[in-house]
Amino acid sequence: MSAKPSLREVVIFAPNQLAEITAALKSALFAAGPPLLVLEKTNWPADRLHVPSEVALVVATSGSTGSAKYVLHSAATLLASARATHTAVAAKPGERWSLRLPLTHIAGLMVIVRSLLLESELSDDGEYQAVVPTQLFRALQGDESLAALKNAKAVLVGGGPSERKLINEAQAAGINVITTYGMSETAGGCVYNGTPLPGVKILIDSAQQIFISGPQIALGYLDDSSGFQDGGFLTQDIGRWEDDGRLEILGRADEVVISGGEKILIGAIEERIRSLSGVLDVHLFTRKSAEWGEEVVCAVVGGNSITLSSIRDHVAEIFPRSSAPRALILLAEMPLRGIGKPDRDTLRGLPMTEEI
Repeated sequence: MSAKPSLREVVIFAPNQLAEITAALKSALFAAGPPLLVLEKTNWPADRLHVPSEVALVVATSGSTGSAKYVLHSAATLLASARATHTAVAAKPGERWSLRLPLTHIAGLMVIVRSLLLESELSDDGEYQAVVPTQLFRALQGDESLAALKNAKAVLVGGGPSERKLINEAQAAGINVITTYGMSETAGGCVYNGTPLPGVKILIDSAQQIFISGPQIALGYLDDSSGFQDGGFLTQDIGRWEDDGRLEILGRADEVVISGGEKILIGAIEERIRSLSGVLDVHLFTRKSAEWGEEVVCAVVGGNSITLSSIRDHVAEIFPRSSAPRALILLAEMPLRGIGKPDRDTLRGLPMTEEI
């Protein structure tokens, strides 16, 4: 009879405990210290969590609808991710990272892991910065982080889709932007500027779904390992290889919508709307329709010149008009969940600005 796996209790920290989190991560990475989890106190589980002995870090995912899972990482997976990042950006020991992302998410925690690996202290004006698109947008409007981003050797931008216009504006301002693709299950970004990091392998199946393998893939979920197979992780994203060999993310597998019998690829339509003049941010979601089965709703942050008609005409220049949104919500600011991810539950509860 096989022995039961050894379990250890997870130590939980609140995100404002930076010094304690840093010390605990250092112990978990380099001294086999107890595993840790960072959560807002209002989200702490009622029961104590226990995980296999090889687990160093537990991360709560940040899904767009709020359904969270606990992702389990070992010291080896975290360090593999950090080393791959440092290889990609040519980081040297002693160089510094800036922490601008929440510690309840893998992106913020990986900043600390990288800093520990470089044996340096966190600094607001670090050589390496990591932000989400919203932060980059605000920096370009002149907030206090702009100088630090312009002086950095590299600025990683992830956590959500980055429109080409925003990236171009950042580069024109002298910011060395690196767009990243990744998730909690891959210990953060594993594809930089469309190119997999060292050791990362990307496979795209016949349905265009992305499978990622490499040494930074998580051990699995707590009480559920769906998606983890053959040493890799089957994402819910769909993509394709561009002609220059770079990975293009087209959207999510669960965002291929059938409306009126026509297939609509939400990600592609969303990207088209981003290119419309006056659009600052956009998110598409669906609602039930007696006539169409499902129809697309467009939530837009932009000026008063944005109308449902202008959006539909812009989409119809490239795609069938049946792919265009049939309702519009104009917003002053996009409601977010996690780091840069639109909160669909909130959006679905808002009144329509226009609809047909």
